Amino acid sequence: MLNKQVNFIVDSQGNRVAAVVPIDIFDDLMVLQKALMTNKPGERELYRFLVKDAEASGYPVGQRYKPGFMITQGSTATLEQAGSLRQAVIDLRNNLLVKGVLVRTKDNYLFTDDYLFNSPSLAASLIAGNNRSGLDAWSNDSGFTLKKSGYGKK
Repeated sequence: MLNKQVNFIVDSQGNRVAAVVPIDIFDDLMVLQKALMTNKPGERELYRFLVKDAEASGYPVGQRYKPGFMITQGSTATLEQAGSLRQAVIDLRNNLLVKGVLVRTKDNYLFTDDYLFNSPSLAASLIAGNNRSGLDAWSNDSGFTLKKSGYGKK
């Protein structure tokens, strides 16, 4: 059985100065480092959602097991609204219209600014005009959904 323990090298004051990690953890860290280096500083991996007359992009924000979701300026939302749409989504859409974050165009609603939603599902539901699982709706350029990318798991 492999040892999964991480050992630390400490200085004379007891401060950790280095870590000795099992090779599988090291390999995972190298993959993560490579992924992070492909993005420019401050750049986040974008996830997209296309539905009906709407196309939106954004990125998860906050804790991996319960992320918020930032919709980027220029994203659009459908004008349609299902009868089963949760009242909280309807109220939020109306509030964003009043604030000017959303404006109605001929074909859809347009986000005039970035907007942080409490969850990917709330964002996807507002975009689609019907109830959606945000972990399944949003996907990156590689085709991975938020769920497949490890979001929503504890």
